Amino acid sequence: MNQKQFAIYAALVCAMMGAVVGYGVSKGNALLPAIAFSIGVVLIALGKRGVKEVMEDERTQRISEKASRRTYEVFVGGAALAGTTLIALNKHIEAGYTLAFSACALLILYIIFYGYYNRKNLE
Repeated sequence: MNQKQFAIYAALVCAMMGAVVGYGVSKGNALLPAIAFSIGVVLIALGKRGVKEVMEDERTQRISEKASRRTYEVFVGGAALAGTTLIALNKHIEAGYTLAFSACALLILYIIFYGYYNRKNLE
């Protein structure tokens, strides 16, 4: 399978996942979307293994790392600022706490992963 075929395959799997998730949500069934998502992730991962071409190189991976880090920094900072502002203004307090706790959870996850990768030998 080449990259173009994989892209079509992944799009079809995503379309089927979307249909199943939409059906499950409309019927009020929470288990169906979870199963569809899990199966879709596995199918896409298996399809990606069948691609014989190089899908990404070191430059693409490095750009992805930088983009991920900036996205994380912007979201955590924005969520913390928005959450504390909403809490301080006594408006939408539940949403404020949700944003603040999300920022805290992401910081904790970052610390855990940073410690893990710091100890691990990165080729």
